[in-house]
Amino acid sequence: MLTSLGPPRTPTSPVGYLMLWHDQELTHCCTHPTQRLVVTASRDTTFRLWDFRDPSIHSVNVFQGHTDTVTSAVFTVGDNVVSGSDDRTVKVWDLKNMRSPIATIRTDSAVNRISVSMNQKIISLPHDNRQVRLFDMCGVRLARLPRNNREGHRRMVCCSAWCEDSSPCNLFTCGFDRQALGWSINIPALLQDK
Repeated sequence: MLTSLGPPRTPTSPVGYLMLWHDQELTHCCTHPTQRLVVTASRDTTFRLWDFRDPSIHSVNVFQGHTDTVTSAVFTVGDNVVSGSDDRTVKVWDLKNMRSPIATIRTDSAVNRISVSMNQKIISLPHDNRQVRLFDMCGVRLARLPRNNREGHRRMVCCSAWCEDSSPCNLFTCGFDRQALGWSINIPALLQDK
């Protein structure tokens, strides 16, 4: 159900629409970088694509490609959505044909808040088992970041975020060990080894 909230009542009131179609708690939301699209992820094993491109019609599409909580769903620069789940999979979907994923990445641990490098289209997967793995959009594993106590996280890695500018660190991760780590990923070398 999509309900209009009307004009704001105070400077901090919600504006726009109340989106009420998930059956359980939401775990993540993300906006498209160039279009009026929003994707929401939920504990109900689904993620939903909310389309606000046509002001007179607001459509919702439900995607049921996971068997456990969908921990995150993010857009890429192109026409893809990448979803990660506690079912130990990450799936890459084409926005033009979302009936089945175009790539499925199977892992040995639950996947937390994923991120996609917009420039290079590399997916960063933070895991419950302290690992962070990097994959391309076709599901090919590119690297695993160190996880020893001197260089990596000591507990679950809860999220990752790419920094697209040319700073010394281009990937950041944080975890339940109360650390945020900056990584310098040599992306050309990763892509060349593929």
